[in-house]
Amino acid sequence: MNEELCFIKTYNLGDIAKFTYGFTDKAADVGTVRFIRITDIDEYGCLRTTPAKYIDITKENKDFLIEPGDLLMARTGATFGKTVSIPDGTKGIYASFLIKIQPDNSKLMNRYYWFFAQSSMYWQQANALVTTGGQPQFNANSLAKIRISVPSIEYQKAIISVLNKFDSLCNDLSEGLPAEIEARKKQYEYYRDKLLDFKEKEA
Repeated sequence: MNEELCFIKTYNLGDIAKFTYGFTDKAADVGTVRFIRITDIDEYGCLRTTPAKYIDITKENKDFLIEPGDLLMARTGATFGKTVSIPDGTKGIYASFLIKIQPDNSKLMNRYYWFFAQSSMYWQQANALVTTGGQPQFNANSLAKIRISVPSIEYQKAIISVLNKFDSLCNDLSEGLPAEIEARKKQYEYYRDKLLDFKEKEA
């Protein structure tokens, strides 16, 4: 493969992404858009469909609207560090215990970062950077220190294509013994980490 495509740079996430805290309000059973909270992120970094809460769009919260492909991370509690990529067909307002991650897409694609945020390379760092106390806290200052190795955009696209297929296969598993399903998920996690694990090179 072309050396330029494979060229890797390693960054602190804070150097190639912006972070924005969410909006403080009360969730309701009805509203014009979904109100996304930290409890809406499942263990696989996916958005739970139930129990969904809602909110009306106002001039105070319209800057906190999210769209498909946006990245949100839980910054506190048992779900700290978990990152969700907003799925197609979903719009909403994100709550205050979430951080919106906005990568510089000339360097880092949203979907590539989402896969990285599920990997062991990410979680080893997150667990070391989290502040413990009454509740775990993983704020923007800690998130900014995450180290991520980034190949070219074309190479990121190739990795995303492969991992999307693995991810879709694992999520579509509805039949089979639990042991078989678990083995398939472990296989996916193994290859995901292999594809994302690059030797560190300073930017």
